[in-house]
Amino acid sequence: MIDLTYLRFILAPRETIHLPRMNKGITLRGAFGSALRTMACSQPAAVCDNCQGAAECAYGFIFSPRVPHDAQRLRLNRDIPRPFVIKPPLEEEQIFESGDYLSFDLVLVGDALRFLPYLILSFVNLGERGIGVNRGRFDIKKIEALDAQGESEIVMRQGHSMVMVPQKTIGLEDAPPCPPGEVEAEFLTPILLKKDGRWVPPFFGTLMRRLRDRLQALSYFYGGQLLTMDFQSFGEKAEKVKSTFKQMDWVQEDRFSRHRGQKHTMKGWVGTAVFEGDLSEFWPFLWLGQYLHVGKAAVFGQGWYRVLTQRHEQGRP
Repeated sequence: MIDLTYLRFILAPRETIHLPRMNKGITLRGAFGSALRTMACSQPAAVCDNCQGAAECAYGFIFSPRVPHDAQRLRLNRDIPRPFVIKPPLEEEQIFESGDYLSFDLVLVGDALRFLPYLILSFVNLGERGIGVNRGRFDIKKIEALDAQGESEIVMRQGHSMVMVPQKTIGLEDAPPCPPGEVEAEFLTPILLKKDGRWVPPFFGTLMRRLRDRLQALSYFYGGQLLTMDFQSFGEKAEKVKSTFKQMDWVQEDRFSRHRGQKHTMKGWVGTAVFEGDLSEFWPFLWLGQYLHVGKAAVFGQGWYRVLTQRHEQGRP
């Protein structure tokens, strides 16, 4: 099974940074990808699908992964999930001045950790290029790795050239005991799950099937292992768990990127879902999904939820 490396970036703006009110993950993902490709790609004019070195290229591996030619399973997957997730700032604040701090999290999946020096250097270079509407520059104040208990270790600190390889990881085996009774899940960013051709709220059966498939693909392509489980039985049992919703609303917001000349739409369901039934088999998947997100556009922050246990009410995963 895969291990996740959970990194927290603390940025210190040198000058004013303007970010969108919502969906900051799109800006972070775009800037990160652009900086990484500029630094790591040896053939910037080439398309990753036609590049023979894509599997060993930091940009190709992280942003444009392909099914390996020697894959024994899941070969029919046309588009495998990317091995990272950006957990953007949830605050609606748009302006970050010099003296403020800007924080976001980056989750790396399995083998993606081997490219950590490239990823960090891309953010260092991005700090010189600037980010946001006005290209505000920043320094990396600190990068730390967190474990499932919230304990942290320093990976990099401003003013120090040394980068430490994180030792802390998070996996299914770190899930705490399944809480008794019903479980609440608060969807912090819009979640997009499709069933029978339409977007549906996060009913437990649909949610667990998507999490199951996402974890299977991530585990196989970036950890070299398949999940050992009865997929059909897992899905059928999940459909029997009762789902009710509290303040579950559909939200949609469009944002036009003047830099790229593109319109980005953030849409999906936000609110709280209550799941009631025998959750013991599903609990580790539901718990780990807090870190990996689920549904469309998960890599730049959508489909982020937290399970409202006593510990998570005190701090988000």
